[in-house]
Amino acid sequence: MAFQDMREFLEFLKNKNQLIEVDTELNAARGTTELQPLMRHIHNINGPALMLNNLSGYNHPDIPVLFNPYGTRERTSMILGKERPLEGKLKFTEVLTNRSLWIKPNMIDRAEATCKQVIIEKKDIDLSQQLPHVWFGKEGPSYITNAVVISKDPETGQLNTGCYRLTQLWNASHPLGEEYSEEEQKKCLAIFAFWNPPGNDIGRQWAKAQEMNKPLELAIACIVDPAVQIAAATSITYGEDEMDFAGGLRGEGVDVVQCETVDLAVPATAEWVIEGRFLPERDIAIGPHSNPVGYYDDAQILPLIEVDCITHRKDPIWYATMEMEPPFDHNYMACMPLEGEVLSDLQTKIPEVQDVVVTPNLSYFVQLSVDGEQKPRADFGKEVLQAVWGANGRWGPTAKLVVVVGPDVNPYDLSEIEWAIQTRVQPQTDTIINEAGQAFLMDPSAVKDPGHGIALVSEQVGIDATIKIPERFESYPKYSNAEPEDVIAIAEKLQGVL
Repeated sequence: MAFQDMREFLEFLKNKNQLIEVDTELNAARGTTELQPLMRHIHNINGPALMLNNLSGYNHPDIPVLFNPYGTRERTSMILGKERPLEGKLKFTEVLTNRSLWIKPNMIDRAEATCKQVIIEKKDIDLSQQLPHVWFGKEGPSYITNAVVISKDPETGQLNTGCYRLTQLWNASHPLGEEYSEEEQKKCLAIFAFWNPPGNDIGRQWAKAQEMNKPLELAIACIVDPAVQIAAATSITYGEDEMDFAGGLRGEGVDVVQCETVDLAVPATAEWVIEGRFLPERDIAIGPHSNPVGYYDDAQILPLIEVDCITHRKDPIWYATMEMEPPFDHNYMACMPLEGEVLSDLQTKIPEVQDVVVTPNLSYFVQLSVDGEQKPRADFGKEVLQAVWGANGRWGPTAKLVVVVGPDVNPYDLSEIEWAIQTRVQPQTDTIINEAGQAFLMDPSAVKDPGHGIALVSEQVGIDATIKIPERFESYPKYSNAEPEDVIAIAEKLQGVL
């Protein structure tokens, strides 16, 4: 199933009772916003996607705001035409590992591109007026969230498409007590681009451009076909094209169109496209910023972008989300690429790996298809733990907590994971402590590198929660629980009673 744009996906969700139009007035003003508590509440109830039609304290009340479209594993799987999370993940993994399934994008004429229904030239740009501004929590600026950013290596011409957050400077508080200039507020954005490894690919390109003392062009596509969003959030080999991968996920190539002012192509059905350039030796302090592990960063120094052109649909929608204590909306959109990356690598080396689940808090649960005497050898669970940390890609090496379980433990159910740990693990014998692992760069418990202010090294723990045959026992007590199919049958029998 290929959705042509976000609107088609939203219509699909509406037909599944997974999208609600909200006409109740909600406050979106800086300092008094109701959107952070709304995000917490909607995840407490495992709620649907929302279209917010009546926001006060918002500079564009004529533009509705999409909220929480990716907020469950099930909805994220629906993007790939699957109802169950494991089915969606397996499709993702199949396409990720088989490059013959990737499909190149289709270049279409400008006149056919809905993203170009309105074109704002550089001389007319005023970001204080032309872009929506939505605030969350105690954040200093408003943000463009989950933007799909396309850029090109200044040396090789290799394309990169990534998923990044950008800072809007209009009416933003400055973390160092200074003031943003009128030009910065009306003409510029800041982007979360890092290089010092393990940074992101656009950070690598930005670093190259700085060394070459030349601007780096980029195009920012907002609210795109959701398969493109997933592909952009996936860490693939540098130099490979995420748009080709998106075509594989969709089963047909992505329609793209040439930009107006930069030599890049963007998804033609995006709601918004912002074209601009990194400026050499230009960076700026932003903050406070709520990060994805649930803490505020007081200040971050980010590269500055000068905007050259904005295009959008005639009646666009906007998208807003916030990073805070997980879970939040785009956790699940991000979890699928993390899970797929590690699952695909492990399954090529260890066929007994059945599933990998990454929680919103970035714990990794690996489910095996065998356990006990069926394991190929003693300490097999510990081998799997080490394989996660040694996995190819960006994310496995940063796993701070890894648990390996057998096929009778549901890796999506934290209570079952806890049960396996309590009944199959001796803490000293069945755990591995890695004292010098690779840190998730925003982990506040890890000491930050003084050179660039992010965490590089962290301790890690792995728990082998498989049955310890043959490690300690020749037999183990029989498992006591109802069969899943019997639970389904009794639920159907008592439907309307319970």
